[in-house]
Amino acid sequence: MRKVHKLSLIVLLLCALTVRVGVSQSDGGSSGGAKDLMQLNEVLNVLSEYYVDPIPPEDLVMEAIDGLVESLDIHSQLLDQRNHNRLMEQTRGEFGGIGIEISIRDDSLTVLSPIPGTPASRVGLQAGDRIVRIEHESTWQMALEAAVRRLKGKPGTQVNIWIRRMGVDDEIHFEITRDIIKIESIQAKFMLTPDVGYVRLSVFSDKSGVELVEAIGDLKRHGMKKMIFDLRDNPGGLLNRAVDVANIFLEPGQVIVSTRGRISSSNKVFRAANPPMWKNEPVITLISGGSASASEIVAGALQDHDKAVIMGTASYGKGSVQTIIDLRDDYALKLTTAKYYTPSGRCIHADKGAGEEHQALLTSEDTLQTYLTDSGRQVRGGGGITPDLVLKPDSLNGAERKIFKQVGLFRNLMFRYAVQYRNTHPDLLKDSVESVGFVPNFKDNVLKITPKMMEEARQLMRDNGFELTEAEFRQAEKIIHQWMHYYVADAVFERNVSQRILALYDDQVMKAVEVIGKAVPQQDFVGTVLAGKTLPDTLEMY
Repeated sequence: MRKVHKLSLIVLLLCALTVRVGVSQSDGGSSGGAKDLMQLNEVLNVLSEYYVDPIPPEDLVMEAIDGLVESLDIHSQLLDQRNHNRLMEQTRGEFGGIGIEISIRDDSLTVLSPIPGTPASRVGLQAGDRIVRIEHESTWQMALEAAVRRLKGKPGTQVNIWIRRMGVDDEIHFEITRDIIKIESIQAKFMLTPDVGYVRLSVFSDKSGVELVEAIGDLKRHGMKKMIFDLRDNPGGLLNRAVDVANIFLEPGQVIVSTRGRISSSNKVFRAANPPMWKNEPVITLISGGSASASEIVAGALQDHDKAVIMGTASYGKGSVQTIIDLRDDYALKLTTAKYYTPSGRCIHADKGAGEEHQALLTSEDTLQTYLTDSGRQVRGGGGITPDLVLKPDSLNGAERKIFKQVGLFRNLMFRYAVQYRNTHPDLLKDSVESVGFVPNFKDNVLKITPKMMEEARQLMRDNGFELTEAEFRQAEKIIHQWMHYYVADAVFERNVSQRILALYDDQVMKAVEVIGKAVPQQDFVGTVLAGKTLPDTLEMY
């Protein structure tokens, strides 16, 4: 049935293209477009008839469509029903399921973390549980995506799973009623010092603006007067949700972003509409090479209006707009229709990775001009957002490089150690998770890593073929401590707590705390920090 759908789709596209070509003819002669279509049809016929192995014509047609669309740029794509549905789930920020994060660990389908407040959390699933059967079907050698499909489903329906748990001899059966699972945009929110709060926005979805308002309001009640707003590795999302987030910081009427394309409906200007929730209080926004699309729109707006100090490394440069166009038979076309421009007029798109096989979206105007922020600082376009303070992560030593060559195995072993430790130490929770002093107390008292624990971790690594010399093990001590702390906190408490632990090992976050800690109330924070600095020749740490 799917092959028939493919064939009808290409016929539809070819017919639409033919009509267009006919309208554009001027002399009654045969147009170049029509000739090209005839040549395409001829090549398909020849391949179908003469190629050494038989190929169904509809498969050739589908490959032709994919090649046609993908040749435009790296972001345009033909979506089948599954990929279309997955994209819609991501943008809506919710789906029907049981609420667990899972992965393949040691060849087993393993629960990494139950999401708080979901069916999985309510029935008592734990990090480290191995799902061995779903509806009586073994998960042995089952692909992760196939397992996810079986666990998802219509809210209100049941799914039966059987798990193996460390320390329990028999399989444990759970009948779980699916519910609507919300994808949280806010991955972490907590206080780092009595007046410095931290918010990490991991993705943009329908609820991002609302969730950020709630997070800021909650941290304000806990004493937040200065904020570190983390957009690192945020891949972006819906344009309107970026506008919602930027609106939290900008004055009514200030431009957030504009879009420009070939068709009139692509030319729009988006402005802040409501009074800002975070007006003139100090804020540092962290970005990285993984910050793209909507996160670059927000960072660019805050930078151009001098509302935040942007710190980190240059962002990805995904400054193009994609429109979803529905087609027949549950297919859709994700097509680039415009480019983003920041309030100062910068195009933040970069064509890196496009190569000669793709359409170049940048012009010399995009890359050569300099632009001015509201205070008159120079900024540049054509290649993402350059931070005001370029702050690179510390370089890795030899042992850390060795670990990162097998980072999947390493983190799997740290996860396994954490589950074992949790099961043998049920009395870990001693202090209030809400207190600012909880995190350093966790490292120093709740989970003080001893030489015995380090030797246990090293033995676990040896037993699984991860050998480090004595010197390398000493070099790797910090990173081993970091991930032991993280995974134990994640297994015992929940993701927000483990993110708080991780922040103490994050050099960029700690530098941001140092910079923002010097901010004086009622003073122009951005102007004071960046006085005399011109992009991109600013603070660099290696």
